[in-house]
Amino acid sequence: MCLPVVYTCIYGVDTLYLQKGPMPTTQIVKWGNSLAVRIPKPVAEEAGVREGDPVVIEAGAGEINVRKKQRMPTLKELVAQIRPENRYDEIPSGPERGKERLEW
Repeated sequence: MCLPVVYTCIYGVDTLYLQKGPMPTTQIVKWGNSLAVRIPKPVAEEAGVREGDPVVIEAGAGEINVRKKQRMPTLKELVAQIRPENRYDEIPSGPERGKERLEW
């Protein structure tokens, strides 16, 4: 008795540019001793990047990925996020040693 064979296929589709037409293509060009890629304006706008923005470049087997570098928040921005509900009590760390003692 033979059982029927069932095939399952899962397709991944990049839909980023399906609504705007075909995905833009560009060429790698020489720039001094390096190589460069010109990013088309619609792609830069979609990614939210502009001239001077820091990016991270990662290379793998036959591909190069470029992504916008995450900005590090300033101390002022971090302190502004402190609320009573996200504050913690002091944690005991043992007796004072050296010049750790502060008098207020």
